[in-house]
Amino acid sequence: MARIIDKNTRMIDLDFGEITIAAFREFDSLMPSVVTSTGSGTSVVLNVLAAGELYAGSFIQYVRLDLDFMARNNEVMLPVEASIQRTSPVPLGFNINGNNFDQTEEFIFILSRPLNNHELTIAGSVGEYNVFRNMGLDGTSAATYANITGKAGAVTQAQTIYAEKRMYYYNNNIGATQSNGELLDALGPGPNPYNSVMGMPVLDSVTTWGSMGAITGPNLHCYRVVIQRNQTFAGSFGEANLPLQGDSSSNWPAVSVRFLCKDPNYTEGEYLTRIANAMNNISEGGSVS
Repeated sequence: MARIIDKNTRMIDLDFGEITIAAFREFDSLMPSVVTSTGSGTSVVLNVLAAGELYAGSFIQYVRLDLDFMARNNEVMLPVEASIQRTSPVPLGFNINGNNFDQTEEFIFILSRPLNNHELTIAGSVGEYNVFRNMGLDGTSAATYANITGKAGAVTQAQTIYAEKRMYYYNNNIGATQSNGELLDALGPGPNPYNSVMGMPVLDSVTTWGSMGAITGPNLHCYRVVIQRNQTFAGSFGEANLPLQGDSSSNWPAVSVRFLCKDPNYTEGEYLTRIANAMNNISEGGSVS
């Protein structure tokens, strides 16, 4: 929603609800056989990679922020400050006998134009998810992800109001594993079925990009993408946890994105140029979405 602070100031904010992803993996399986998603955030979920897929449990949330009144009133607001708020810096949960090597990636994209949400909804593999690893700057190629950008072309930096990527990893030094002595190698009369029990991951890095360009309406298109591999294995490196039964749960916290915006006092020409740049990335005379 957009709240009026004063004549020349707006507060634009949006929210992604929390979501819990649970995964269960059978003995000697490369990927989970069961994946479930629960929580208030499931109401805005476009896609959760299903059991039996690489990176099963990865998900995409989508929120469309209606700013039609701005377009009807010829309003334009320039973000001067962005605030990203979370109830937890990392997802809560556990990872038992999982993939403790690969990092988990989380993306937030606030765009002035939509992606092809139909393609994202029916995505059955990680291919569409990989698109978000290379999106939102002018050096990216539309051909790389034409199926989810359509005829509007690649998402440009001007169309990326704000983007953020966070990376998380499991630290074996603070987990319980047989190798660090926190777990016994035998349990009762037989071997211990638990080789590693990890708690919450550690926040590794945060990077941001985008134009912080003027917001004109009629909509903002907001995506939260998580790529997690905590129960997916390559199977080619002799991973110690692969032969064992695995189980994980990740409670991803709610996220609130807020922009404090000011009136940039654009001329009519500047306003129309911003409207055009926000919608597509096709040269004059080309097709548009």
